[in-house]
Amino acid sequence: MLDADRIAPAARRLREALALVAALPPRRKALLAGAGVVLLGAAALVALRAGVSDTVGEVRVVRGPLRITVAVSGLLAPARAESYGPEIAGVELKVVELAPEGSWVKPGALLVRFDDGPFRRELEAARSRLVQTSGEAEQARQALRALLATQRSERLEAEAGLARAELDLSTFVNGTAPLEIQQSAAAVERGAREAEEARQKLEGLAPFAEKGYVSRDELRAAERRATEAQADLVLARQRHRTLAQFTHPQLLAQKQQELASRRAALKVVTEKTSAQAAQSKAAADLADARAAEAARAVADVERRVALCTVTARSPGLVVHREIFEKGGEKRRVRVGDAVFAGQPVLDLPDLSEMLVETRVKEGEIHRVAAGQKAEVRLEAFPDETFAATVLRLGALTAGDRGEARTFPLVLRLAKADPRLRPGMTAQALVVAGEVADALQVPVDAVRYEGEKAVCTVKTVTGSETRPVTTGRSNAFFVEVRQGLSEGDVVLLSR
Repeated sequence: MLDADRIAPAARRLREALALVAALPPRRKALLAGAGVVLLGAAALVALRAGVSDTVGEVRVVRGPLRITVAVSGLLAPARAESYGPEIAGVELKVVELAPEGSWVKPGALLVRFDDGPFRRELEAARSRLVQTSGEAEQARQALRALLATQRSERLEAEAGLARAELDLSTFVNGTAPLEIQQSAAAVERGAREAEEARQKLEGLAPFAEKGYVSRDELRAAERRATEAQADLVLARQRHRTLAQFTHPQLLAQKQQELASRRAALKVVTEKTSAQAAQSKAAADLADARAAEAARAVADVERRVALCTVTARSPGLVVHREIFEKGGEKRRVRVGDAVFAGQPVLDLPDLSEMLVETRVKEGEIHRVAAGQKAEVRLEAFPDETFAATVLRLGALTAGDRGEARTFPLVLRLAKADPRLRPGMTAQALVVAGEVADALQVPVDAVRYEGEKAVCTVKTVTGSETRPVTTGRSNAFFVEVRQGLSEGDVVLLSR
């Protein structure tokens, strides 16, 4: 029998290897059935030769540090990842170009291109509609401008006619030749009446002008009329015999009628132009609204065309998403697939922080807590160990009744490594604690008689069964607090 203190490291390595294998899924175990079994067999031989006596099934009780570990297996996953997919709602989009999975891309690089043919045809029609409506809007604006110019001319002409009528009346009243004086008797009478009417009208308009009900032009016209009527009265008195019987009354009536007619004409022009301008402006506004709507339609289709080309917002490793086949089977997205808005096509994971997503058995969750150290081995790099810490232990369990129930467990790798890829298979040992100086035996050395733990100890004359008090344990060794002494030889349970 070799020195007992050589058993602990070798046997510990053996047990840890066996635990990692036990944690693997069935498919991974099958892959290890060849070369893996040979390696484990060699490790077992080394361990037995280092710490087991010449009698097979015997091992010496040793003292030393006992590390408490929990073996788990899972997959690498990024802590953060940006998802990319279609952003056009309500339509099915066909993938026509896709960045290769596993390729490293820079910001702005093409990730996925969707078929934009239908949108480009729609864009062509929308642009044609925009050209048409823009032309109609310009024509309507030109028509409005032409109408307003015509209306200004008509209004100026009507105002000029009114001014001429007013001037003509004023000239008639004040420009009668001295030869008509003998006929002005009647004109004197009319002039006096008109002068009085003009005065009263002026006095009547004055309050309304102060309140803004009468324009200044009308007020000035009334003032001018009162002055002119008074002057006409003076003149009529001078030529009353000439103008009194025929000339003055007839001409005065004609000129007053002309003035009234000009005023009426100006009013008609003002009202007509106002209605026409309102109608023409409404038509122009409607044409502008149609052109604006067409412009918005063009912008919307251009936006959808642009969204058919998806580029990277940040650097990263391209990872294609899985989709369901018609039969319910999952596969990676590929060119030719049809997708909808909100359906991610690929991810760009941030490889600066990697996680191990795994699950821990219900019976071992009491050993696991956030912040604990862990050692991770990857199938891709079997000769390397990656330091990690427990990030979180999930609260929701999985597994149906009668099945082993597990809880999600997430480990965070301590350092970034550009070789690591999401989805890599990982095995990990979570260090739940350590007993610095433990008297320990292999777990196969302890058996239970009822609720009492016992070990079979080799003696000079044979062997004896001793009750023992156990403490903490891992998958390989168990601490013995009472019942055994360092150097005792115990028999392994078969």
